[in-house]
Amino acid sequence: MKLAKKKDCTACMACIDSCSHQALSSSIDPDGYYQIDFDTNKCVECGLCTRTCPVLSPPRKSIEESRPYAAWNTHQNLRKKSASGGAFSAIASAILQERGVVYGAAIEGFEIRHKRIERIEDLPPLLGSKYQQSIMNGVYKSIIQDLKNGRIVLFCGMACQVAGLKAVLGKCNTENLYTIDTICGGLSTMLPMLQLKQSGRYTGIVSFRDKENGWQSKGFRYALKMQKTDGSVENLGLDNLVLNTFSSKLLKRSSCLDCQFTGNNRYSDCTIGDFWGDDKFKDQHCEGLSILVTHNERIFPLLKRTNISITPIRFHDFIHGNHNYYWTHYPQIRHFFSRKRALAAMRQGKSNIAAHLMRPNSMAGIYMRIYLKLNFLLRKSFMLKFLKTQKYV
Repeated sequence: MKLAKKKDCTACMACIDSCSHQALSSSIDPDGYYQIDFDTNKCVECGLCTRTCPVLSPPRKSIEESRPYAAWNTHQNLRKKSASGGAFSAIASAILQERGVVYGAAIEGFEIRHKRIERIEDLPPLLGSKYQQSIMNGVYKSIIQDLKNGRIVLFCGMACQVAGLKAVLGKCNTENLYTIDTICGGLSTMLPMLQLKQSGRYTGIVSFRDKENGWQSKGFRYALKMQKTDGSVENLGLDNLVLNTFSSKLLKRSSCLDCQFTGNNRYSDCTIGDFWGDDKFKDQHCEGLSILVTHNERIFPLLKRTNISITPIRFHDFIHGNHNYYWTHYPQIRHFFSRKRALAAMRQGKSNIAAHLMRPNSMAGIYMRIYLKLNFLLRKSFMLKFLKTQKYV
């Protein structure tokens, strides 16, 4: 049996669902990241976990030609509940109206878990951004069963999770499967959220961000909202350890510091995200504006059956404000002493030390800024090469 190395494992949990002997499971390690646990007494050395790991055994790519669009849901209520333009909600609604099933991430207390829904009224919990890794145990098996039953299936998740799904499916008939991945900036340690849970003040997460004051392509401010034990909602704003940790690259999951599933190295039918930096669709900004990048022709008949409005754009139009689409290469951060020290401080409950190490004006923060500026030069060079490979530039 061979699993991905700790620095490369995305914890997509595809290996767990592939094991019919329940030899694999997931847990949160001392640093606050999901890890794969292995029971040697149950393993029969069949090798399925290795063959279904998207890192060790990448599935065949499905990208034909990528085309970028500005997008928004014309259904105002669903668009309002979405993080940006509501592209996912529009596609999910169409699938559900055709008696299909939809899988997406939902908040459950202090956890994020992928859920299966069959009714439009159950869609709202799947909307909005969740800046925490989702639990995927059992999801891949459920999707396989739905496909075998002839159901139309929509799965929305991170690019590594879509890759994991494609790897698990193997030779399963995927004619009725549609997949969406998101422009992802990487996942961070969950230790700050676990601290909020242990404080006893809250019963769970309400949202990581919303559009209560509208959406903006530049200068949009996030706000973490938690439900208190008395049932009221407390707005922790932007300046809190959870969102500060997410915003800083210092404590990203190791695999997220050198993601293998960015750019055209994707396995989804389309990619969605906020249209950061847009200047051409300002009349849509307040309600929210999305980027939608299609990767094949089979997605277009589905898009035509949705309430989504899409306008063709060029890669040049969005790539500068959305570099996470093609670049998350920061491998040296794994070895930063400040990273190890911040994680150690969080484990010991010394949040003030961890917060200081992530501040831009601290010595550790200055060192990080220098590294990011040098990294920017490499990123800029790669961006120019990337754009040369795209037709719609």
